[in-house]
Amino acid sequence: MKNTDKANVAKTVIAANLEGLAQRLIEMAQLAKEASDAMEQGEQNLAIGTVLTFESQIPEIEALFKTAILMHRNSI
Repeated sequence: MKNTDKANVAKTVIAANLEGLAQRLIEMAQLAKEASDAMEQGEQNLAIGTVLTFESQIPEIEALFKTAILMHRNSI
């Protein structure tokens, strides 16, 4: 594979990972806001239930981030 091909693949992978990261963070920010609102209403169980999915989403977000960084570092 030529260097320009490798660079193009890296850019594509980085862009896809960052887009996925952005989408997930937007969703999580919305859920965090909903959880915060629930707490203001005295609904602690609802608040925690609302953000419970973060437990599985955070490792996924970390993987997307790390992949984008690794691809960047290996393409420059």
